Amino acid sequence: MKLSIEDKLAILLITAGAALRFYNYNDSSLSNDELSALTRLKYDTYGEMIEKGVRTNDMHPIGVQSFLWLWTHLFGNSVTAVRLPFVIFGIFSIPLFYLTGKNFFGKPAALLATAVFSALQFPILYAQLARPYSPGLFFSLLTVYAWSNIVWKDVVWKWKNGLLFIIGGVGCMYSHYFSFMFAGIVGLFGFIYLKKAAWKYYIGCGITMMVLYIPNLNVFISQFSIGGLGGPEGWLGPPEKDALWKYILFCLNDSVGLFFFLLTVSVVIFIRFRNQSSWTTPHTAAFAFFALPALIAYCYSVTVNPVFQYSILLFSFPFLILLMFSWFNPESFKAREYVLIGIVFLATVFSTVVANGFYSYQFFAPFSNVAERCARYTDKYREDDPVATVNVIHPDYILYYSENLNPTVQFKQYICNRPEHFLELKKIVAETEADCFIHAWSNNYHAPETEMIIEEVFPYLIEKDSFFNAGVLVYSKNSKWKSVSRPSALYEVSSGFEDNNWTSDTLFKTDSISYSGKSCMHLNQVMEFSPGIKDRAENIGCKKGSTFQLKCRYFSLDTLTELKAVISIDRQGSSLIWRGYNLNLYPSIKGEWTTFYSGYKFQEEILPDDFVSVYFYNPAKEQVWIDDVVFKMLP
Repeated sequence: MKLSIEDKLAILLITAGAALRFYNYNDSSLSNDELSALTRLKYDTYGEMIEKGVRTNDMHPIGVQSFLWLWTHLFGNSVTAVRLPFVIFGIFSIPLFYLTGKNFFGKPAALLATAVFSALQFPILYAQLARPYSPGLFFSLLTVYAWSNIVWKDVVWKWKNGLLFIIGGVGCMYSHYFSFMFAGIVGLFGFIYLKKAAWKYYIGCGITMMVLYIPNLNVFISQFSIGGLGGPEGWLGPPEKDALWKYILFCLNDSVGLFFFLLTVSVVIFIRFRNQSSWTTPHTAAFAFFALPALIAYCYSVTVNPVFQYSILLFSFPFLILLMFSWFNPESFKAREYVLIGIVFLATVFSTVVANGFYSYQFFAPFSNVAERCARYTDKYREDDPVATVNVIHPDYILYYSENLNPTVQFKQYICNRPEHFLELKKIVAETEADCFIHAWSNNYHAPETEMIIEEVFPYLIEKDSFFNAGVLVYSKNSKWKSVSRPSALYEVSSGFEDNNWTSDTLFKTDSISYSGKSCMHLNQVMEFSPGIKDRAENIGCKKGSTFQLKCRYFSLDTLTELKAVISIDRQGSSLIWRGYNLNLYPSIKGEWTTFYSGYKFQEEILPDDFVSVYFYNPAKEQVWIDDVVFKMLP
């Protein structure tokens, strides 16, 4: 079969898109989600893996996890092996996109849309992850390609397209619940356009899909029985009001420049060719296939459980690109049409590779970098016999990398973001005889308390590495190593209650006992609120992104129950933020002073004129002595 110049151009665009997806696909660290999938493969039997690794510990169908089970047993779990089939799914999505676009709007529009699709960051990124997204995209496009043949191209029913429709639909159903939903939307739209004579075959395809889905049915019921997709205890917050606009912008490289460039091209095309075509049923279908999943995700997130993420909308986003260039329909291709396609492709590549720095940018917390630095510092400071701790969601996520490095790092703790973990860390720090302490984290909340606890015994920070949502800190007990610079506090108050730098603290001072100096603050059975600090947020340096730290020593004759250290923020007389930290998170030992730590990185928007208050709240009127209070606000 002789290929036309347009077909050769399509092959060139597909090849270029394949290269963009294949290049350095195994270079970056496996993400938290990829490592989670590999960890959930570690069961003796397939059935146990499905039961414990999918049904009760995941919110995806069994398809991708089952594939990974077989694939890793055959080819191992290296980054190269694990990601390769997902890259292939991503690559084969490009010709499917082109063929689908050709069925919808013709070859010219499909070519121009493919020039964008092949080079956009969104599909390239998720083609390089061993997660359900590139298979879901592939099967979604296969479903629509077969569907478009059935409803618009076939004069009589052809079982070849029916079979492809079944394969695509079942693949969607087993890949991801949102690709499942997308296939359902596509299937329902078929009844609008399909001739009634073909309905029996079409319904037969749907019944076949449901029969083939039976192996996943029990998993589906179990996962949705927790209260809906995402679950009531999901980690996502509800989407903001501008979430849909931000999603559209994200689809186009999160680049205002690329957005306006492609929008300008599409508007010029519409003006140029509007007399040659009008709004057609393919336009309606493409708009619905793009818009409905996004609207459903948004409304579900607002009314039921938050699930709105860009990744789950990957399956429907291609139809935005097709719709943008759907009016491109020249009677014949000339030099200017080829130049236009070339410019659009190169502009998209430039935005992805150069402007966004796709191949050097960290999109996810890098476990490999963290493990490598921990090993490097363990070797560098080996004469100080360093102790290491790490804060990750599951030990296997860091062990995947650290166990293959030399030296192998033996972590004393694998998670540290809750009070019980802080107590464990405090014990490790207090009992170690090492002169060097390494603490790392990746894709887990790095609580300010961890640094405060380590610095009690290891006051010198000698190494610091920062990555996306990850980092490594190295501390020393002595000053023989050169310290690294730390950000200066925006605000700091230290009070041993020897002076009056806390409001009205003379009314609460006592010299009958103290941790240091002569005085401390005494709260007794009639004192509900302590003196404290109160000032405008601007004066304290409190704003979104800043971090407060509060440390004190306390002494109590009895176990405390409700006494709290409080930081509150008020706006025009109304409470904006109120955070109370129970002192008994660090239980006291009778007759001894106990150190209390608290901290928080503000996620909320805070205005300069908001008022910040820091004090101790004693609702149960408990008796306690407090000394050496240190409050800091850090950038």
